[in-house]
Amino acid sequence: MLRVILLTKGKIRNLSLIILIVLKFFIDSAFAQKWINICPDFIPDSIYRLDGTFKNQNEGWIIPIGELPQNLYRTTNGGSSWVIQMSSDSILCFDILFVDDYYGWMKAKKRVATSHTYKYCLYSTKDGGNTWQKVSSPPSYYHVYTFIDSLTGFAGGENSIYYTTDGGLTWHPTKIESDARFGITDIFFVDRQYGWAVGGRSDIIDCGIILSTNDSGKTWFVQEPETYMLQAVYFSSRQHGCAVGFNCVGGGMILITNDGGNSWKDNSLPSPILNDVVFIDDSTGWVVGDYGIIGYTEDGGNTWKKIESGTDAYLYKIVFVENGKVGYIFGTRNTLLKYDNKNNVIKESNFTFSDKFKLYQNYPNPFNNVTVIEYKLMETNDVTLNIYDLNGRRITSLVCGIRQNPGMYKIIWDGKDNEENFVNSGIYFYELKAGNLRNIRKMILIR
Repeated sequence: MLRVILLTKGKIRNLSLIILIVLKFFIDSAFAQKWINICPDFIPDSIYRLDGTFKNQNEGWIIPIGELPQNLYRTTNGGSSWVIQMSSDSILCFDILFVDDYYGWMKAKKRVATSHTYKYCLYSTKDGGNTWQKVSSPPSYYHVYTFIDSLTGFAGGENSIYYTTDGGLTWHPTKIESDARFGITDIFFVDRQYGWAVGGRSDIIDCGIILSTNDSGKTWFVQEPETYMLQAVYFSSRQHGCAVGFNCVGGGMILITNDGGNSWKDNSLPSPILNDVVFIDDSTGWVVGDYGIIGYTEDGGNTWKKIESGTDAYLYKIVFVENGKVGYIFGTRNTLLKYDNKNNVIKESNFTFSDKFKLYQNYPNPFNNVTVIEYKLMETNDVTLNIYDLNGRRITSLVCGIRQNPGMYKIIWDGKDNEENFVNSGIYFYELKAGNLRNIRKMILIR
């Protein structure tokens, strides 16, 4: 039976709003979680891996870790171009950290010419990375360090955690309530009072350990003494945290706590070894690991989805800036992945129904070779018409900021991208922008 529904002008407007809101959420899901490799091509392929950090969406550093001489590269435009900020034939640098726009640190090891060995040290900057000075290091070998402000920092080594209150000039031992043998692999503070440290020994089963402090790092006690080797820990609040590492058979492991670490639940996804974790809030988190693995959760770590990374390189470090909107992943084989949710996701507030223009459904739809996109302008405006794929990548621009007079316009798309290559079958979106107003529709290409 054919059912005919008559819609008034007001109902059509409401129905269009519902359709657009549904489409908006569909696009949000499709556009999100897209990582692209932005590593500069001037870095040789033979390096071991990339390390580095970003302190905002524009300014960051990368360090090719491999053989000497070594360069420290800096970008001020989000990775579009890089300059050498420091070069050395005797110092290997890695593990860069910033606590604000000015204060940062960098772990390094310096070659001792007489013994052909390396001595570990720490470099600091007080001017946003423009200049770096050597500061003192903890008295024993340390695996990892962190700072919570310009003066207070912690360093973890074999069976020990040290702290500094003068920016790294002097270091003092903390009290650890454990006689177990372990190495510290990561330290994280959610605020000045509460912190966690993880580690273990990779040569013994059930070798992992989780330590915590509630007195600003002066004393540490064991929270979880029976776990596997842990590589990283992150807390989005005092209650919610996540630790990652690997189990006895070399598979990835994810531990989640919702009570400040008093209890931990294994919510692992089938994966290789996991090396780092970050949470944007108590719900949204990411993990990275060997063989290009990226895991993503939207429910606090209860369930995880594997995200396509486009590489099988080992991924060691993930950082987010701009309130979790822009992310970077550092890995082996010249891997520097970037995630830009600020540009990929079309925000609901940008969709505006207006009597200044109309965007019509393309025809035919679905289509095979070519399709026609029609729109109507009620007033003169600057017009742009873009085509996007499901991943939020702009395929081509059919109209590029052209000032057009009122009237009807028909634009033909031949199913090609900007490089005149035919695109594959699938779902695509066309977006019309007229001034500060925009609208978007879906179309289907079938080859």
